[in-house]
This record gives sequence, structure tokens and C-alpha cells, in this order.
Amino acid sequence: MNNSGKKLLENITQEVRLPEINADDCVHALCNDSDCHACAAACPTNAWILDDDNLGLDIEACNGCGLCIPACPGGALHIDFPWVIRTLGYRMVALFACEKSGVKESNVVIPCVHALGQRQLLQLYKAGIEHILLATDECSHCSYFESEKQQPETIYSRVEQLNDLLAERNKPVMKLLKHSYRVWNKIYNSDEVINRGTQLSRRHFLRGGGQKFREQLVLIDPLNLPEYRTIPPGQLLPESENTDIKWPWVPMLDTAHCNGCNTCIRLCPTNALQLVDDEDQNSALYKIDPASCTGCGLCCSVCESNAISINSWSYAEIDTIHLSENKCSACGNTFHLPKQNTQSEQDLCRICQNHNHSSKLFQVLD
Repeated sequence: MNNSGKKLLENITQEVRLPEINADDCVHALCNDSDCHACAAACPTNAWILDDDNLGLDIEACNGCGLCIPACPGGALHIDFPWVIRTLGYRMVALFACEKSGVKESNVVIPCVHALGQRQLLQLYKAGIEHILLATDECSHCSYFESEKQQPETIYSRVEQLNDLLAERNKPVMKLLKHSYRVWNKIYNSDEVINRGTQLSRRHFLRGGGQKFREQLVLIDPLNLPEYRTIPPGQLLPESENTDIKWPWVPMLDTAHCNGCNTCIRLCPTNALQLVDDEDQNSALYKIDPASCTGCGLCCSVCESNAISINSWSYAEIDTIHLSENKCSACGNTFHLPKQNTQSEQDLCRICQNHNHSSKLFQVLD
């Protein structure tokens, strides 16, 4: 192949490696005031361009590592995650290999195994995969980790965090296995297995069912189907009777400073914050659902009283906040405030509080 052909192939390969972007799922598309810069912070080559006016990707600077994928809270970014299932000691194991591991099989190679985030790990777990087998090179020598930025979060730390949540829910933990390329390749070359939930006729089963398995695997592939990319990680965790458990993200509302404007309620893209009726007390309340929080921080960005924060890997101390409803003595509109707020019994809404009622609202000129 001549030089021009090689250059063309490199350009095509580079374009294929670029992350897929769904702008509708980006928090910046929901609100211009968003402070989210997760993709830019995770990028080792500073390929993401983020300022007050623009958000874009420098395609020449992007090396396709995929480290921005797990960083994006809304799931707006995606790369293809090739993977296969094998058996190891009667267990189903998902196989992944980084591009620098020496593995040649393109159907299992991803640029960097650390592109697998909590959302992807939980999708695998929900599909019945509790073991992951990796083939990698020495990460400390990888160019993706040689950036002057803070070292990116790894799949190893994510599995530790995930297992903490699973243990609290009395569920089996996820095992992350790492073997030499020789062992990994031996397992890869073993027979295909039939995934849980895959139903085959007796004839197909006795004949191995390989083709049928591959067809159904495409249909149930949890890592690459669009409808799975934006599910909040907390919603993928197993249910538990224990209520004193941690969540990946937990919104926290400071009732002493909340002014009841409801901006966070209106803008939360996953309904992690809701305004609902309290039938028992015939009033309204704020409901906090940590399972639906993605940690996007949009609520924090728009809160004018700085009453909201988001904790990671934390317990949900409060899930409901009762509100007191009043009628503004100046404008006549109803408004509400958290009952714990010291100003909950005041007679002016937040708008009228900030207005000087001694001044004239208008002036008639002759």
C-alpha cells in the first residue's frame, strides 16, 4: 500500500474511532447555565472544546480512547463496545481486550478497557454477567494515562465501588479477572456459550446453537443499544429490602436556603427531583429519588440560592421534604417553602422579597 493509501486508511480509522454524540442527551442542550465539563476533564488530549459559548470536539486531537464515555453523566457519548461471552469454571465471563494488549480479534478489542463505566458494568451485571476477563498492556506506560491531567478513574476502582453497593444489597459481587494473553486467548478460543434468557429449540441446542446465540446476543446487547445508554446507574442496581444503602449519586437539598423556586424540579432530566402531592398532610412536598440521579449537576448549576449539592457513593439521608404553602400579601400569588426553612411563615414570595415596594412600578406621563 502506498503512502496516500495508508494516509486514507488512517483517516478512515480515526473517523470510526470518534465518539458518537447525541446532543439531545447532553445537559448543555437542556440548559445553557450547566457547569458540566466532565468530557473535557476526562479527555487526555484536550480534544473537547468547552467554553462559555461553545462545546465541540477537535477531531484531529481526539485519539478515540473513549475515556470521555464513562465521564458523561447523561450518556450522550458512545463508542462501540465489542465483547463476547465464554465460560470459565461453569461461570459466564465477558471478555474485553484493549488495543495494546496484543489481541488481534477485532470483535473484542476496544481502545481502552477503562472506557467501561459504571453504567456499562451495571448493564452487564443486570444481564447476568458477574465476571469480566481483561487483556491489557501495562496501563502506566499507555499514552492515554500520560496526560498532565489528573489520572483517569479506572475500571478497577469502578468495580470496587460497584461491589460496595452490591454487598450492601446482599447481592453477589462482580469479579474482575486479568490473565496473561496466552490464558485469555485460550479462553477466547473455547466454545461459545448460550446466554441466560436465550431460548433455543431442542434441535438447535443439541447442535450447539452458535448462530442462534449470536443472533439473539445482538438483540439483547446491553452495551450498544441506544435505549440502554442513558439509564441512570442507580436504576440498574438490584432491588433491596434494606433502605440504609448507598447510591452512585444522591441529590442533597439544604432546606434552610431553598427558596422554593422549583427550577431544579423543572430542569432535572431524569426526574430525580420531583414536586408531588402529600395526601396525608394535604400539601405538597419535594421527593428525592437517588436511583434516578446521574450526577449531571444541572440542579446545582441553576439553583439561585446554592441550596443543592450532589454526593457520590453516599447514603440518601432525606428522600422527602415537606412544604408549607402561603399566599403572597403583595402580589397575591401562592408560593411554598420547605417547612424547615426559618422563613416558611413569611407573607412575601421570593419575587416580591427582592422588589422595593416603596418605589413606583410605573409612572403615567401627560
